[in-house]
Amino acid sequence: MTATIRNFRYGDMGAIVAAQAEYYERAHGWRGAMEPLLLEVCADFLRRHVPARTNCWVAEDDGRVVGSIFCCDAGENVAQLRLLYVDDRVRGQGLGRRLVADCVAFARAAGYRELMLWTHAVLLPARRLYADAGFVVTATATHDTFGKPEPGETWTLQL
Repeated sequence: MTATIRNFRYGDMGAIVAAQAEYYERAHGWRGAMEPLLLEVCADFLRRHVPARTNCWVAEDDGRVVGSIFCCDAGENVAQLRLLYVDDRVRGQGLGRRLVADCVAFARAAGYRELMLWTHAVLLPARRLYADAGFVVTATATHDTFGKPEPGETWTLQL
């Protein structure tokens, strides 16, 4: 498998939500609010999309969505990295690293002063990617949004 990364196209959001909802339920048992959250993030992105300030990248393999990442406007000249995902069947190709690098480069070029994200402590591969890209943990809090107590983390990168 050799996946490619491209800018999103209208119609991609359904595949992004389906892939992530299925993966997070299978891998982490996250149900409940996970799928509605994914739908809300995608809908909000589409409603507020301004090409110079926001973007979504899709990793695709043989016509199938196998990864994605969003750069959203969080206000006050801060961008938010959202919904980084790489299908476990294509991990190890550097897709996650490339998606994060594309998001960081875009946020910088768009003139944001900071890029922030929120993640879970159990998502070790993603946490390594964020640390390697220069992000640092700036806040932690336990929540039960997805059905069981999980430590969440806010990470930031000064641009």
